This record gives sequence, C-alpha cells and structure tokens, in this order.
Amino acid sequence: MINFFKHNSFFLSKNFQALTFSNSIFLYSAHLRVLLFSWLAYEITQKDIWVGIVLGVGGSQIFISSYLGSYLSEKYNINKILFYSYLSFLIILVLFIFINYEDIYVLLFFSILFGAIPGLLQPAFQTLLINTNDKSNFSKINSYRYLIIFFGEMVNPIIFAFLISRFDIDYVIFFAALLLFFSLILLLFHPADSQVKRKKEDNKFVSYSFILKNKPVIFWGVIIAAGQNIFGVTFFVLLPNFADQLGLGASGFGIMNAALGAGMFFGSLLSMFTGIYKSKLLIWILCTIVWDIGQVSVIFSENYTVSLFFLFFMGFSGAYWMVTSTLIFQDQTEKNDRNKIMGLYSLVISLFFIGWLIGGIISDITNPRIAITISALSSYPIFISGVLFSKKLRQV
Repeated sequence: MINFFKHNSFFLSKNFQALTFSNSIFLYSAHLRVLLFSWLAYEITQKDIWVGIVLGVGGSQIFISSYLGSYLSEKYNINKILFYSYLSFLIILVLFIFINYEDIYVLLFFSILFGAIPGLLQPAFQTLLINTNDKSNFSKINSYRYLIIFFGEMVNPIIFAFLISRFDIDYVIFFAALLLFFSLILLLFHPADSQVKRKKEDNKFVSYSFILKNKPVIFWGVIIAAGQNIFGVTFFVLLPNFADQLGLGASGFGIMNAALGAGMFFGSLLSMFTGIYKSKLLIWILCTIVWDIGQVSVIFSENYTVSLFFLFFMGFSGAYWMVTSTLIFQDQTEKNDRNKIMGLYSLVISLFFIGWLIGGIISDITNPRIAITISALSSYPIFISGVLFSKKLRQV
C-alpha cells in the first residue's frame, strides 16, 4: 500500500485529499439521512410503498437540480457552490430535530428538501475533480474515492444501528450534522477552481443535445445507468421489510447494510490494484450479473446468515460497477463539455430514488419476490440494445 502511494504522488496532495474527503464525508451524512428516513418510513406505516414514496419523491427533483448544478458550475466558482450546498444540508438537518418526524407527511416534506441538494453539488464536485487531475489517473482516483465513500457505507449502518437502539433518533441527526461540519472545514483546503466560466458574449460550452447526439457512449451510458438505477434497485426498498420479517429490528437492518458496505469497501480496495480491465463494458455487464444474482438470493433465502454472504458479494460487484461507470463517463469528457457530462452522470446514478418508488409500488401491487425478480431481469434488454446498435459502446 505504501509503495502504491509513492508511485502515485498525486495522492499526497493536500488539495486532492481535502477535495476527496470533504465530498466523501458529506456523502456519509447523506447516507445516514437515507438510512434514517427509510427506517422511519417503514416504522410509521409498515408498508414498502411508503419507503419508496418518501425516498423516491424526495429525490425526484434531481431532474432539475442536476441540470442546475451543471449550469452553476459553468458560471460560478465551484468551491462556493459546494460551500452553500453543504451549509444548506446542515441547516435542514438541524431543523429536522425540532419537528414531529413521526408524521409521514412531514418526513416526506423534509425528504424533498434534502433531495434537492446532491444534484446541485455533485456535478460541481465531479468537474473540479476532473479539472485538477490528469485523465490517466482517473481509474486509480475513482477506486480510491469510492474506497473512502464505501468505508462509510460499511461503518454508517453499524453507527446507525448503535445510536438508534441505544439512544434515539436525535443522536443520529446530531452525528450526521457533525460530519457535515468537518466537510465545511475541509473546503478551506480545496484546490482552486481555475476553469474559465461561462460568459454571455462568449459561451464555449456545448449543449446537452450536442453531447447526446455526437457522443454515442454517453448516450448509451445514460440509458444503461438510468435503467439500472430506476428498475434494478428494488432490493433497497424491501430490505427494511426483510429485516422486520426475520425479527431483526433496526440493529439487523443496520448490520445487513454494513455487510453490503463491507463488500463495496473491499471491492474498491482491490480495484485500486487491479485497475479496470480493457473492456469496461464487459466489467459493467459482469458486475450487473453478480448484483442481480445477489439481490434475488437475499430475498428468496429468508436466512439471515446467507443474506449477509450475498450482500457482501453484491457490494463487491457494486464497487466495480461504480468505478467502471464513472470512468466511462470521465473518459468521454473534454474541456467544453465536462460540466454537463458529469451532470448527466450525477443525474443517472441518482435515479435510484425513483427506482425505490417504482420498486415499492411493484412490491405493493404484487409481492416482494415478484418485485425483486422483475428488478433483476430489467437491465439486460438495455445492455443488449446498446451492444447491438452502438459500435462505439462495444469498443469501450
């Protein structure tokens, strides 16, 4: 590990580390918020569909906020955008302590407030990351960044389970707010935003339609990633129900999420050393297959120990999926389109909130097993279409 960092000196940059950790710690806080809201929604209503509604409707404004985030990052200083985004999230968290969060409609309202912020800041963050690093290092950078993020995915559920079982919900909120405070501090050490900004009289930035028309890899990447995040994530809606059916409560729910996070953490760690195979599309497909086998096995097993095993390998494949998909979009960026391309990527990987809503509806109309089977089979028609119709995608 020490030799790895010695041969990749950009990891030793104070500015790079501050940028990476400030965003990752923000995502820790956002992840705790999602865990809390998904558990509260199920506890209040005892229905999968309300978990999907609270998280799905709460994330629906990503369609607007991601486009707005891309535009703002072209026009204004990115570090200022990140500052106001983190601060807004912190203020809403503090306000949440003082309201009646046992009212499902209040929970839905706050979910909408929280859901607007990631779409604003993620295109800005991704653009600054690309602007301040060499493309040849993106594979390692992605692996390292997701390693840090997925460490939170592994540890956060354990912290959530401990705080909610030993203390109460206010402690979860306070801990999430404390994490955001550290994100704000790290902003002081960010690299400068040196990108030339949009001007009315000299607009060199290309349009979304131009990108989708002239970059088929981005066109199909958007369709594939959007399809998977909308139709392939029903599993997350069913997990609170699954924990409840096994009599595990909040602690068991947290541990199952931790097993998934552990797989993501170790998958990211391994990807730092293996890199991504020459065919990124092949890795994308293989990761999807492992994920789908895992999610079906968890819901059909009805066994706690077996579910932890499959959750770990789902996380492992999920880590490689994230590293690969990010790299596919990053490799297509150029100076005049990176804000919008990474805005598109931020949009499509955030559509899982809509997927949770759809998954909750399907589960409510049918049953969890049918819902998870539909989810597991949903990706492959899109992959097959992309491979058949796009030579550029086959070459990725």
